[in-house]
Amino acid sequence: MGGDEIINLQKWAEMRILYCHNYYRHRGGEDISFETDVEMLRGAGHSVITYTKSNAELTGNQIQIAARTIWNRETGRDISKLIDEVSPDVLHCNNLFPQISVSIYKAAKQRGIPIVQALRNYRAFCANSFLFRDDKVCLSCLKSVAAWHGILHRCYRGSIAASAVVAGMQFTHRLLRIQKRYVDAYFTPTEFSRQIHIEGGFEPDKVFVRSNFLLPDLGLSTQPGRYALFVGRLSREKGVETVIRAWKERPIDLPLRIVGEGPEEESLRKLAEGIGPIEFLGSLSIDKVQEQIAGAKLLIMPSLWYETFGRTVAEAFSRGVPVVASRLGAMVELVHNGENGFLFETGNSDSLADATARVVGLDHVAETQMRNSARSAFEKRFNAKVSYQQLMAIYEHAIKNAGSC
Repeated sequence: MGGDEIINLQKWAEMRILYCHNYYRHRGGEDISFETDVEMLRGAGHSVITYTKSNAELTGNQIQIAARTIWNRETGRDISKLIDEVSPDVLHCNNLFPQISVSIYKAAKQRGIPIVQALRNYRAFCANSFLFRDDKVCLSCLKSVAAWHGILHRCYRGSIAASAVVAGMQFTHRLLRIQKRYVDAYFTPTEFSRQIHIEGGFEPDKVFVRSNFLLPDLGLSTQPGRYALFVGRLSREKGVETVIRAWKERPIDLPLRIVGEGPEEESLRKLAEGIGPIEFLGSLSIDKVQEQIAGAKLLIMPSLWYETFGRTVAEAFSRGVPVVASRLGAMVELVHNGENGFLFETGNSDSLADATARVVGLDHVAETQMRNSARSAFEKRFNAKVSYQQLMAIYEHAIKNAGSC
């Protein structure tokens, strides 16, 4: 979908949007979501003023960083000044951790600016933001006022001190009721993630579902599928070991390509030694990733944690590529078994091999139908028009219900 198509979506008058985001040290899905949102909103005729920080520029000692994580006075002053200069209609926050902080909420609320906050991970109640520990889903801190388990188990970067910083931030925000006092509307990318946040204490009438989307939309791929594909970070929670074990333990008649890098790369390469059809492609540009997806017979999403969305699922569906995914969390919401892909039992390599074999075994008519169903799922849920309309409705709710702190 190009810019002209986005502009034609405009139903609302031009808005001034102050959009804040803290970039991660290693570029990820939240960074891409921020950039595509800005592109979409500007394409629809809105004025978007961005305020960003990057973790690649982190400075100061651990105590200073910890203090800024809980409440950064500098960013609060920055946002106060920006609001006075540009008079935005809404403050849209993507990721604020660790440098921007919720101090900007107060700056906006004192000036009567409605606040919308994206919930793209579980940072509000989990030190590592994944709800994942010891290779399985962990909900120990979901309803706790203080995330003691996160500290004891060194859930943030394997460090008690670093985990204590994050837990301290969470405790302070809960104690001061920051989320309830300041934010007018939240959104998550799936209903599953919405329900997790509600269980963790968020107010149901403030949390909405807004689908992720892709720009540009390259359309249905006409290439014949030649391999299975994994795209993502090579870390424990992503479940890549399950994929390699499936190829190691079963004679799967399909090459496997793995795109990405991460802390588990060395051990995964060692596990894959001697298995001919497995190829590691490393980190690729967005364009190169799209090329790989276009030529895939299926995409594998083997996550062991509660994915809030799974951007690569939308990318696969956009090209008409079926998805084989863990029967876990949001994946059950996105992948309809036997329709646009298949689900397998989480962490079970034999179940994954069976699901892969089902795709490989489809005749031409059945495969074409599944590819068309995947594309149809994208068009109904993951395109810019749908996401834009959802976001405008969320903005309207925030503006209508904005209150003083």
